[in-house]
Amino acid sequence: MKRSPEKNTAQHSRKRIVYFFTIMLLNIAGIISCKQPDQNSSSPHTIQTKAVPDPAPSQNIMSVAPAEPDNSVEAELSSFKVADGYKIELYASETLGIANPVAMRWDERGRLWVLCTTTYPHRELGKKPDDKLFILEDRNNDGKADTSSVFVDGLNIPLGFELGHGGVYMGQQTELVFLEDTDKDGKADKRSVLFSGFGTGDLHQTINSFTWSPGGDLFFSQGHNIYSRIETPWGIKRQNRAGIWRYRPSTGKLDNFFDWSTASVNPWGMNFDDWGNMFHKANDPPLYFSVPGLIENSKRSYLPEIGELKIKGSGLVIVRSRHMPKDLQGDFVLAGYYNNRVERMKVTEDASGFKARLVEPLVISGSRSFRPVEVCMGPDGAIYVLDWYDPIIGHYQASLRHPDRDKLHGRIWRITAVGRPLVKPPKLEDQPLPELLNQLKSSEFWIRYQVKRLLAAAPKDKVVPATIAWIQNLDPKDISYEHYLMEATGVLESHNVVNESLVIKLAKGKQPGARAYAAQAISKWLDRINDPLSTLRLLINDPHPRVRLHALVALSYIHQPQSIAIAAEIFDHPTDKFIDYAWDKTVYTLRPAWEKALQGGDIHFTKPAHLAHVIAGDPPSWMPAEQLIQLVSLRDVSAKEKTGLLLALAKTGNGVHTDFVLQQGIALKDAGLLDELSSLPPPPLSGKTTGYLTSALEAANPLPFKIAVINILNTWKIQQSGTTIGRILQDEAQPVELRAGAIQALAQLEGETAVPLLKAQAGSEKNPPALRLAALKSLSRLDLGLATTLTIEETQRNVGTVEEMLSIITPVVEQQGGIALITNQIKKQSISAGSAGLMLEALAHKGIEAPELRKQLNAIAGNHTAIPADYNSEYVNQLVKMVKEKGNAIRGEKVYMHLQVCASCHSINGKGGNIGPNLSALGRGLSPEEIAIEVLWPSQNIKEGYNRVTAETANGEIIQGIRLAEDADNIQIKTATKGNVSVRKKSLKRFEENGSLMPGGLLDGINREDIADLITYLSMLGRDKN
Repeated sequence: MKRSPEKNTAQHSRKRIVYFFTIMLLNIAGIISCKQPDQNSSSPHTIQTKAVPDPAPSQNIMSVAPAEPDNSVEAELSSFKVADGYKIELYASETLGIANPVAMRWDERGRLWVLCTTTYPHRELGKKPDDKLFILEDRNNDGKADTSSVFVDGLNIPLGFELGHGGVYMGQQTELVFLEDTDKDGKADKRSVLFSGFGTGDLHQTINSFTWSPGGDLFFSQGHNIYSRIETPWGIKRQNRAGIWRYRPSTGKLDNFFDWSTASVNPWGMNFDDWGNMFHKANDPPLYFSVPGLIENSKRSYLPEIGELKIKGSGLVIVRSRHMPKDLQGDFVLAGYYNNRVERMKVTEDASGFKARLVEPLVISGSRSFRPVEVCMGPDGAIYVLDWYDPIIGHYQASLRHPDRDKLHGRIWRITAVGRPLVKPPKLEDQPLPELLNQLKSSEFWIRYQVKRLLAAAPKDKVVPATIAWIQNLDPKDISYEHYLMEATGVLESHNVVNESLVIKLAKGKQPGARAYAAQAISKWLDRINDPLSTLRLLINDPHPRVRLHALVALSYIHQPQSIAIAAEIFDHPTDKFIDYAWDKTVYTLRPAWEKALQGGDIHFTKPAHLAHVIAGDPPSWMPAEQLIQLVSLRDVSAKEKTGLLLALAKTGNGVHTDFVLQQGIALKDAGLLDELSSLPPPPLSGKTTGYLTSALEAANPLPFKIAVINILNTWKIQQSGTTIGRILQDEAQPVELRAGAIQALAQLEGETAVPLLKAQAGSEKNPPALRLAALKSLSRLDLGLATTLTIEETQRNVGTVEEMLSIITPVVEQQGGIALITNQIKKQSISAGSAGLMLEALAHKGIEAPELRKQLNAIAGNHTAIPADYNSEYVNQLVKMVKEKGNAIRGEKVYMHLQVCASCHSINGKGGNIGPNLSALGRGLSPEEIAIEVLWPSQNIKEGYNRVTAETANGEIIQGIRLAEDADNIQIKTATKGNVSVRKKSLKRFEENGSLMPGGLLDGINREDIADLITYLSMLGRDKN
């Protein structure tokens, strides 16, 4: 089927509707392998250059870019800069029908299957969705697809698929379907729904990124706004928010991992290395080593990342082909859809896990429409790049019917190594089983992947004996012998056939990868292997940390009491962040088995310290204090575990053991332990312990420890400490930080009777500013009116920076009613024009909308702005005219830097804050008109994820920022001034979303010429490297 392209060269005159900055959660990618053309063929659709310049920092191309004036293949090809030693050329384009491609997979015949969705981002009213899965073929081996046919049409925004078992597995909105061509005419004629109930809360986050594991499991993922509830033969499965799914066709079992977006808000793209280690790519910058989290439970712990891109990207392929040079072997190649690049990372071992380092990209494009969304290896050893081709790649940022959305184009590019022969893949279709099995020895991953897929689809009664015979004919002296065994194990796994002797042989292998894979196989066959715990005990004590990690993950699947006792033996060896992560999830998932056995005395640990490791994170509430005390006393328990045990002990018996806790050696130096204890209800303390805490303030202890002691005396209201705290406050030789803590402690101990003291301290000229501010902070909770008066006075004491002004006004403005009191007070107390200007900027830093207060401060500062209070199109048009005629970016940069609040929230080329969107390439995503609207009226369009939230606590404190995360007990809020703040839900009096974090009025007092220069500067970001 062919389709004529249209050149879209006309500029749209309609104003684009664009939200402020952009989050691209496009979730379009996948992985796998990619046909063998002639390396020396010439083509007008080929480009080769000598080198890629070093990438500029934070090239953050926005997801809504102006349309390209020329959408031809030639124009896009000329935009590429290719790394030295490589060549890029066109494999297929929209002439074969592939507009807006989202996923691609190769079959054993070297045909490329391509999934396209022109329906995205939303079906048009009265029009049936008609997305398609195409089959492309290069019949003359010239490196370009010649023919195109449609396997299935009438689809509605599918985002991923995989070939297997003689058909196609496809994610189709709420369903995972299996499509078959039963009459062999090249078109699907049978459709089976395997599962339904997958969420559709976000059109570009539905199930995607399908790929086969070495053992025949089908992995795929979903995004952050998706909630899935699936009925399976094994029970109901739920995935809340982003996560990864694993489907085993041989058993019908569906499992899920990384619930609640704990390993990326949008995982998109997975792959496995040669020994079955799984990796996945976030659709945001991070890359993850997935293995530590392949444990079934919904505990919200966040998987550590192993590296990241500078900006968002998706999909990954691991280069494993002799066509590519040695330097590229094993590298991860990724689709940089956001910054128009084909990225590259080097991945190396890091204890039980890995670490990744970003290096020079393979391809950089100057075209804003080049949107690589997937990369894969082809049968010829080349790297194939799937190009969505569209200046707009999301649906949050622009109208669903935006005129610049490109529904006509899509390309597939082919990257080859110059001067190196291409791979000639063997014929795989209709080959005898022994021939297919021998291809598992190939050094080409693409070949092995296709063979495993074909063997999984072949009849079980023929594949299994053929595989056993193949294993028996292998040469044990072959350097790759154990890898061949691992591949054969995967074939048997795909048919759900257990071979215990094979697993034992792998578990005793010389290669760490073989031993690690044995643990994976045991986790799948554990109910049909004799004594799997004995083998896993061997592996949990393996000399290689990654083998121990895989054994730990495997033990999480054996829900027997002794599993946790064997797992704890991992602490007889060095651990790391990956093992710690897997341990935490293993303890959680096995808890029903081990806790019941522990309570009944039916579990045995080889060392008492192993039990301490198990219970330290969350000790059972029933555990006797005497047993906790015994565990704390063990020598081979780490400080981390001791802290957990001591905290558990402090919670036991309503705090009656807190005396014991505070008298332990670790409590004498662990400020963090004291801070944790201070969050508990005040316990009964002996005079001895109270005396110890009080005397610790005057002893030669480190300052952080003394501050922690002050804090605990404060929160527990230990009245006996008042005299000592008072002495510290009056002792000018003491550190200011400690004296400031003393002020707050006295306020807590004495309540309203401390108001005169606080008033004196806040008004004392001889006191250091930090001391006065501490008094103001305490006073704001006891007498807000008096605190407001003293705050206005403090603003007149040589305040020279926005930061200083911010620290002064924060205690009052964060209390309910504080803004109104300041607004009224400045009518009575005179403040300078300079102070008024600094206060305006400080309010902006806090993200506070206070129109009446801003009006008064502008009047005092002498700011007379002509900016309309509400959006005004005529004003915008006049301003943009000035930008085009007189705007000066150099002057505009000075205006930006003068407005300190801008750089405190936003980053440009790696410099500045990170609470607001990155502006490094703002000019490539928004027009001057759109920038003007966002700067002047920030609440007109709010970028998803940047809504301001306001939390008011029971004690009147107000916290504003961006909601980062939320669980059953806490809300994490990212603030502009305090970093990330955790707020307990129980302490909330009010919580609401209310507009943009960026307040209005930031340009009050800036003349129109300066505003035009500022917009000129912002509109050049990303367009002009200078």
